[in-house]
Amino acid sequence: LLAAALLLAGTAATFPSPALAVSGGGLDYANLDITGQNFSGDAKTYKGKDFTQIIAKGTLFGGSNLQGCRFYKAYLVNADFSGADLRGASLEDTSVDGASFKNANLAGAYFSASILDAETIENADFTDAQLPPKIQPRLCERPDAKGTNPTTGEDTRESLMCL
Repeated sequence: LLAAALLLAGTAATFPSPALAVSGGGLDYANLDITGQNFSGDAKTYKGKDFTQIIAKGTLFGGSNLQGCRFYKAYLVNADFSGADLRGASLEDTSVDGASFKNANLAGAYFSASILDAETIENADFTDAQLPPKIQPRLCERPDAKGTNPTTGEDTRESLMCL
């Protein structure tokens, strides 16, 4: 029994813990100030990256692949996510005052009430997005909750399940 325990302990020390793995592989951006930087472009992919608690005032993310990215508690004031692929991304407890989500694919993304502070959600696809229950009707009341997403073909109001 002691030999088995020592063998198990030695094996665990040889392999890195999954908790130490870097999300999405490569460089993550958690806790960095990336204010005003350009992360935009059709060829740019940041799939699965960690942007937790970043400061990204006025940062450009337009057209980027941000699938599954984590933006938890990020400062995204005036950030541009126009046409970005944010499927499954976590945008909970973010500051998105003045941010643009025009033409963005937000399917399956997670939001908190701060999504109400975004500048525009026109043509955004919210299919299966996780929204606080009291926020969904307020998004539907917005004059910019309209249009069709140019990538997915989904109507913004339908994807928000507006009545």
